[in-house]
Amino acid sequence: MKTKRIKYLLTFVLTLWASALSAQSHWAFDYNQYQYQMTVWFVLQNDEVTLPVTDFNNYEVAAFVGDECRGVGTVVTGGGNTVCQIIVRSNVTTGEKITFKCYDKTAMEEKDLYGSAVDFSNLGQVGMPSNPYLLDFVRKYIPGDVDGDGEFTINDVIMTINAALGNPSANFNADAADMDGDGEITINDVIKIINLVLQS
Repeated sequence: MKTKRIKYLLTFVLTLWASALSAQSHWAFDYNQYQYQMTVWFVLQNDEVTLPVTDFNNYEVAAFVGDECRGVGTVVTGGGNTVCQIIVRSNVTTGEKITFKCYDKTAMEEKDLYGSAVDFSNLGQVGMPSNPYLLDFVRKYIPGDVDGDGEFTINDVIMTINAALGNPSANFNADAADMDGDGEITINDVIKIINLVLQS
């Protein structure tokens, strides 16, 4: 009888171990290295049909600061909805810019995901299960076109200068203005947008 129990226990442990191996993330990430965390509830938009992805068997989503993985998404299904949650980690309480990537398991490639800017804030939350943050395979803005009119004009330059001085306009797109991707609107971004205007 004791031998049977040991066999069952070993079988159970081996099953769990195999399951853990198959569920390993594409990205290396150790949450024990970080002190602080925030939560992002999101859905992944399929750019071909503009509908949320409901089958995540072929996708894995992760949060990044620069090239460093800071959290891997988990899928939550309930009430007919499929949403995902990422616990994003950091060693500073505020200020780091969070970006997102998706690993396509079928194509075996990483893809950038796009959404509005997310800044890390300890114990903060972006989105919720009933109103999740939208991540898309397609960038919804043109870098440098900060007013969203589809052109590079002097207005884009003026709006970016105002934002760099701390006075952003209501329809100012900070993501489109952050040309160097450093999470801030600076003179470097203004110069890059001026160059776009001169080339158009």
